[in-house]
Amino acid sequence: MRNETSFRPILMSGLGVTFLSFLDACMKVISETYPLTQAVTLRYGGGALFAVLIYLIVGGGRPSLAAMRRNALRALIVVATAACFFTAIARLPLVEAITLTFLAPLLMALLGRLILKEPVAIPALVAILVGFAGVIVIARGQEVGETHSFDLVGLLAALGCAFFYAISMVLMRQQTAQDSTVTIVFLSNCFAFLFVLPTAVWNWQPVPPLHWLIAGAVGLFGTCGHLCLAWAYARGHAGRLGIMEYTSFIWAMLFGYFIFAEIPTSWTLAGAALIMAACLFATFSQGRGRTA
Repeated sequence: MRNETSFRPILMSGLGVTFLSFLDACMKVISETYPLTQAVTLRYGGGALFAVLIYLIVGGGRPSLAAMRRNALRALIVVATAACFFTAIARLPLVEAITLTFLAPLLMALLGRLILKEPVAIPALVAILVGFAGVIVIARGQEVGETHSFDLVGLLAALGCAFFYAISMVLMRQQTAQDSTVTIVFLSNCFAFLFVLPTAVWNWQPVPPLHWLIAGAVGLFGTCGHLCLAWAYARGHAGRLGIMEYTSFIWAMLFGYFIFAEIPTSWTLAGAALIMAACLFATFSQGRGRTA
């Protein structure tokens, strides 16, 4: 596994998070309309379609059995991540769901140390803690100004998403030592689609043309996002790149306001400022800090 000291991996990770943030907004519409299994199937059906097209264009060739086994395992975790996240955004405001999943970067740094034996750089650790402080500020603001009933299922789903997402990204980092970026994205999407498809057949609901178009956009955003992240994690430290996940909050705030009429509070804006400061600090201190 490579560890570049340039800004390229962290910037590419930020681009990948941006694509996935657009996916999140689209999937909130889908998740509120269809059963969970159908929503996940639509997500990975579109993802598999675009992943196959890209794989054929670049001439990926026939993947090895070992690569298929590695990516099949990760695909199960990816499906669990998606199921938890789509449950969360269907039951909670988009900003709140995104906020609760921000445990993932902290978990990535810890799992990266446990699984990949990667040291945690002091600036990255500081940035994680500052960013998570921003999450706490936001959560406190939502508690003070709560306008919806407490949803334990939504809360647990968002936290479960953070856990599974952290595992999936650390495994992606591990797999990049053996599989190409395109192979990882291709196999992960295809296996995820095959795993979830049988569960959707029994309660499938008709899908109007507009929602098919949204599902296609989801597939495109998801594939582009995972290509960017796979490229970045092949070249950068899992704990450091995980910090860029915090930028998805800014997108969630914008989409929540303009699409779902969710108005951010002053607590939300204060937490967002901490989150962005953490990302900037981690980016510009990259490669200069000691490790823990």
